This record gives sequence, structure tokens and C-alpha cells, in this order.
Amino acid sequence: MNKPKIRGFTLVEAIITIVITGVIAGMISIFIRSPVDSYIDSVLRADLTDAADTALRRMTRDVRTALPNSIRTAGGDACFEFLPAKAGGRYRFEKSESGTGDALDFSVADGSFDVLAGNNMPAFAGNEYVAIYNLGIAGADAYEAVGSNRASIAGGSSASNIQLATNNKFPLESPARRFHVIPNHSMVYSCADGKLFRSTRALTNTALSPLASCPASGDVVVANVSACSFTYTPAVHQRNGQLTMRLELTMSGETVSLYHEVHIDNVP
Repeated sequence: MNKPKIRGFTLVEAIITIVITGVIAGMISIFIRSPVDSYIDSVLRADLTDAADTALRRMTRDVRTALPNSIRTAGGDACFEFLPAKAGGRYRFEKSESGTGDALDFSVADGSFDVLAGNNMPAFAGNEYVAIYNLGIAGADAYEAVGSNRASIAGGSSASNIQLATNNKFPLESPARRFHVIPNHSMVYSCADGKLFRSTRALTNTALSPLASCPASGDVVVANVSACSFTYTPAVHQRNGQLTMRLELTMSGETVSLYHEVHIDNVP
């Protein structure tokens, strides 16, 4: 009985197969490398764009809460600061017909007033201020020392009646009888060391400028920052303004640059 012959690949055949497979694989890689690289680059650009857009949206959301006429840029436009308004409302400006109610008197140093319409009023802890008719000019600038149009709120004040830590004579009445509650710090956005930072700064009339550089500390909003600039242009009549923000991110040779403009309502 004849046994069937079993044959495998010879060494030469195996080598030829490997060589042919390598040639085919090399040719295929030449054609698919470019699309794959393009896909990877597009994904990276999309990620950078999403990160930059998220950062711009966060800054826009915060700026919307700014006390009117409190935005100021500095440090070669690589940073800006503003006073965030925690709450606000309308103060009582005259007593009721029956002679009751705690009205805010602008002719003398007053120490309390009733809140007629409040929004987001906090549980006062004694580290807040009330600002009235902030114009961002001398005598009506909340950055100035306590005693101008900014006064310390005493702890224990309520949403219906605000007590001041010290009697204060506010310089200007608000035509709309409005007041704002601000914290004891300003908010700062700054670009430094390849990052966009969000930090706070103790209230001071000394602007960030002419510091050689902006603060390089705080919460990191976004990394991979290769360039940024902030420019604020107030209107002549100080009823509105425009904050322009440009943010550039770079990673692995890919760069995206986003530009955004924010209209600022400065009606105090």
C-alpha cells in the first residue's frame, strides 16, 4: 500500500512569500498612511477647538455676571479682571405712605435699607459688599476703598433688609434704584506658562497694569495655550462695552485659534 506524500513549503517558497507580502504591505501603507495621518490631525484639531471653545464659553458665562463698568485689562492684554456680582436688587428709596420702611438716605451716612426686589440674595457672612451706581470713575468706582460707592455688608443681613458694617454716604443714586452685591475679591483670567488660569485677587484700586506679566496661578481652565489676548472697549456713555477674546492652542504641531466678542451691559 502506497502512503500519500506530504509536502510543505520549501524555504525558498517561504522567503518568496514573505518578500511578496512585505512589498504588498509596503505599497498599501503608502496609500493609507496619508488618510490615517489626516484623520489623526483632524481629531487633534477638533479636540483643540473644543477645548478652546469651552474655555471661551466659561469666560463669557463669568463675564456676564460682572458688576457694570468693572472690567479692566492689563499685562499686555494677556489678562483681565472684573468684579463678579453675586446678587442684586432694588433698594427702598422712600418710606411708604404710612411712614414705614427703611429707605436708603443719600443725603447722610446711612447704615441700612430695605430690599424691595432681590435676586440670588446669599446668606450674608460679613465678607460681601454692596455697590450702588458703579460707573468705574473716580468717586463711583467699586475698586476704590470702602466709603465711596462700595460699603461692607454686616453679617446677619437678610434678603429683605441689608445692614452695613459702617454707615456710608453713597455719592450717587441709581436712577433705577438698583444695587449689587459683590464679594471681597475680583476675578482674574490670565494666560501664563502655556495655560489659561482663573484666579481671585483681593479688592484693590491698583490695577494689574503695569505688571510685567499676568498671574500664573489659580485654577487651570485650559492648557496648551500658545497665545491669547483680551481687549476691552467701553462705550463713551458707559452703558455698554465690548470684550474681545482671542485664544490660540497648539499641540503636536497642530494649532487652532478662536476669536470671540462679548457684549457687556454696563447699565448700573
